[in-house]
Amino acid sequence: MTTNMTTKKVFYTDSNARDFIKRVRDHRTDWDLQVNEPVAGNYYPLNLGIYMMDEKAEFSVLVDRAVGGASIKDGQLELMLHRRLLYDDGKGVDEPLNEYVCIQSKCQGLTVKGTYYISIHHVGSGARWRRTTGQEVYSPLLLAFSEQDGDHWNASHISSFTAMDPTYSLPKNVAIITLQELEDGSVLFRLAHLYEAGEDPVYSEVAKVELKRVFATKMILNVKEMSLSANQEKSKMKRLKWKVAGDSGMDGVGIRGRPLDDNMVVELGPMEIRTFILNFK
Repeated sequence: MTTNMTTKKVFYTDSNARDFIKRVRDHRTDWDLQVNEPVAGNYYPLNLGIYMMDEKAEFSVLVDRAVGGASIKDGQLELMLHRRLLYDDGKGVDEPLNEYVCIQSKCQGLTVKGTYYISIHHVGSGARWRRTTGQEVYSPLLLAFSEQDGDHWNASHISSFTAMDPTYSLPKNVAIITLQELEDGSVLFRLAHLYEAGEDPVYSEVAKVELKRVFATKMILNVKEMSLSANQEKSKMKRLKWKVAGDSGMDGVGIRGRPLDDNMVVELGPMEIRTFILNFK
């Protein structure tokens, strides 16, 4: 994809479909890079997308699967959907990357197809499209089906249902990333803030979620905030403090939501993920 944008070697790629990281072609911030692989050395993994910008516009591309991405020339973006080699390239794999799909006795090279979503915005206004559309692409709605009892399926099934208060909706900068019933009947619940600090003038602020309205049809007995992996209570976590050479200790941890209050309102700072275990009556 080629444009006439003046990008000055800079482009941005996502990290695990969360924050976007600034990339500078042929450059590393931590060491002096010796450029021996001008193409491979500038490729990065993409799970959500890639974008570039100049003083006038932002050019964004979202992907529907893990691919490689780079900006080898100013004003250009390129994506590697599938890599296939007939011979080993001598880079350490020690075998050709040549996958086959066989149907009965007929074999042919693996074919991979992807869908790209492209958009152009004025500088500073592309984040909302990347986050909103990216969430729809990365976490699409799933359709579920069941068998019906002849022509009387409506007698044994609820045709419409929502656990959430119908007058309430999640903030546009928040997503539910886990909702899972555990073996003991409790519920594992994770919320994620979708925006980075400073990414958007409106949606990069602290967001609030009312648990009582999210689970309006249930009575919540108690809520425990857990570590991200949900293997220990957050209140019992003991973090190690490391002394790092050259670290002044002035770097903050960013904006974080306050502890859960009696009203069961969850606050989320930019890019924050919070994990809870809920018990219902």
